Amino acid sequence: MKKITVPVILGPTAVGKTQLALELAARFGYEIISCDSRQIYRHMDIGTAKPGTDQLDNVVHWFVNIINPDQSYSAHHFAQKALKIIREKDSCGKKVLICGGTGLYFYTLSRGIGVREESDTQIRTGLQQRVATEGAQALYDELSRIDPQSASKLHPNDLQRIIRALEVFYKSGKPLSLLQEISNPPSDIDFVTCIVTCSRDILYHRINLRVDGMMSAGLFDEFRLLQALGFNHNSPGMQCVGYRELFAVQRRELNLSDAIEKIKQNTRNYAKRQFTWFRNKSKGTHLDSEQAYSKLKKIFSQQQR
Repeated sequence: MKKITVPVILGPTAVGKTQLALELAARFGYEIISCDSRQIYRHMDIGTAKPGTDQLDNVVHWFVNIINPDQSYSAHHFAQKALKIIREKDSCGKKVLICGGTGLYFYTLSRGIGVREESDTQIRTGLQQRVATEGAQALYDELSRIDPQSASKLHPNDLQRIIRALEVFYKSGKPLSLLQEISNPPSDIDFVTCIVTCSRDILYHRINLRVDGMMSAGLFDEFRLLQALGFNHNSPGMQCVGYRELFAVQRRELNLSDAIEKIKQNTRNYAKRQFTWFRNKSKGTHLDSEQAYSKLKKIFSQQQR
């Protein structure tokens, strides 16, 4: 049986993945599966560096603007639907490529969905109440004791995934990391993975410029609009870097200038964790961002034959 070939462009934030994917998709006739846990949220455009309206109109995108910021979305959901899209598109002669920086999404997709534990509202509500009384760090510390492997992959402020990991443990009695190891990789798909990189100094400079550009484009106004729509600090989307720091401005804990520097620092830290993830968890061809387009163009041309 001939496998479905799916090109994959991974890399840290601000390395230039999106522009590469857009140019290649337009040139070779691909649709794009966005592998980004932030761009799934509606109304969060500036702070997630989402492709613009013209770009979304020019190339079909999947997993962009699919849920509201107060909703949760898991790597399991992503993998399940992405597999369906890949197979359906192949059946009607269409091609897709994957592009993004959420390593866990692609890891779950390529390694297999694993065992799925359904959500338990009672357990989840109890954990959310504990956040209000004990703080996020207490739950992270607890996860570190019972499932250190899962905790090591998460930031202490990533409440959505911390709560999910604890919920799975309390419902099943087994660590989430153990359940995720029970995998069944899709045998009908060949993922051709390229990891776009650049030096840390260059990447951090790009991140700083990007954050300045986001503020000039109206990130703080977007933040206030999200609040006006009813989303708050408990909303999963609002816990993303670039949004969560702005709550401190409203609480008068930080001035806007200091919050901007905090966003830059947190984004650089996030990029550092992405570098580590792709180095340890993702197998593929590493491409310097300056030469990535020409090299990817050759790869795509060969696949057209």
